Amino acid sequence: MKNFIPLVLAVLLGLAAVLAVNRLLQERNKSKEKTTFVVAVARNITAGDVLTADSIMKKEIPVSARPAQSIFWSKAEVVIGQKAMRSITHGDYVQLSDVGLSKSMAEIVGEGEWAVSLSVPAGGIARIVQPGDEVAVIGTFKITSQVKSADLSVGTQYEAKVATMVLFPRVRVLDVGAMATARGADEAGAGEIILALPPQQAQVLIAAQRKAALTIALRRPGDDAAINRLDIGMVDEATFDNLLQGMESVQLPKIPGVVNIKEKAPAAKPE
Repeated sequence: MKNFIPLVLAVLLGLAAVLAVNRLLQERNKSKEKTTFVVAVARNITAGDVLTADSIMKKEIPVSARPAQSIFWSKAEVVIGQKAMRSITHGDYVQLSDVGLSKSMAEIVGEGEWAVSLSVPAGGIARIVQPGDEVAVIGTFKITSQVKSADLSVGTQYEAKVATMVLFPRVRVLDVGAMATARGADEAGAGEIILALPPQQAQVLIAAQRKAALTIALRRPGDDAAINRLDIGMVDEATFDNLLQGMESVQLPKIPGVVNIKEKAPAAKPE
């Protein structure tokens, strides 16, 4: 009987190990990175070939590995009927730069969306944004509000403040216009990008361009973080006032640039 005890223990330990491995694999599967589907070619394509429905295929890739100019599978109809601008190997992505896009841009706009242009300062982020990217639209507004007073003899008073806030946390870029030189050879003018937005939000963006200075921030593709603009908050004068809280003023020494030997004395060596 005693000879069976080690055998039983070995079996139990083996089962425990199998259960632990299965649990670990399940946890890893749950924590897998999000994936997305893009357009790839189903066979070798030569430059000049016309892409057809049977020459492209659906390819699943990690969101972080998606090239900025790759085409979402949901927009696959955009490439059908287009001429390939280069040779593409079977299984490779089809990118916006790979096709002529002789079709109207209207076919790229998603259902329930409108395409609207946004003028942004030349250079910076606008210089590297590409079609298919996702951006946040940020505006700096001058806001005038009425100040309430308990003194009825005082006339209506208004207070003006400047605030920076996110208008649209995540917007898809449809196209990027060339940067224009508006005021001379050495001074770049504004650039233009085309964004896709629902109709009401498109109206807000158009109106906001007359009331605020707008800029963009480039986002990671498929990133679901910080998509509620109320959670992001705003930056105003109070933001910078709070930066001073808990900080002490730095005193400039009589001889700037000289290290204070007393402050920098080496620690005593342990005996």
